[in-house]
Amino acid sequence: MRHVLAALGFFLICLFCSIGCTSGDNCSSGGHCECSGGDQCFLGCDGDHCDQDCHSVGSLCGTVCGDDCNSRCRDAGSVCSESCGARCTLDCGHTPTCGVQCGDNCHLTCHDTPECAAEVGPNSDVTCQSVGTICQVKCNGNCTVQCTNTPNCQISCADNADATQCEPGRYACGGC
Repeated sequence: MRHVLAALGFFLICLFCSIGCTSGDNCSSGGHCECSGGDQCFLGCDGDHCDQDCHSVGSLCGTVCGDDCNSRCRDAGSVCSESCGARCTLDCGHTPTCGVQCGDNCHLTCHDTPECAAEVGPNSDVTCQSVGTICQVKCNGNCTVQCTNTPNCQISCADNADATQCEPGRYACGGC
């Protein structure tokens, strides 16, 4: 997980150096921004309530946003990274690695990928669906994690407590 989160940090730094949008929108608060094609795409939303879509690149896709955003990252050749504040809805899939960080009340879906590493805030929910090798989730407060067709889910809770298995494939930090 450290490797994926370190890669996420690197891509976030790159994000501030190179922002590309092919949608024509300025990625300002409340706007839609889309990036695709080429080797790398990085989207940075200057504010909240953004709708971001990064897809179909040879190597790296990355998104950064404030609060209340929707972000999709898919079909990257090596890594999709997403970072968002509170109350975001994030989707990452069809790429070798997903690395995600978000704040409180996030809704994350990692799907159809070999690896997913996520760090989420309190009251968040994570779905790992068809994550082939490992789905690692660090919960910084109460959270739930649903693992479907994912052979290895590792959930760590903020207080170093073990996650509770609520039912087959569904886990929680802070009680079911």
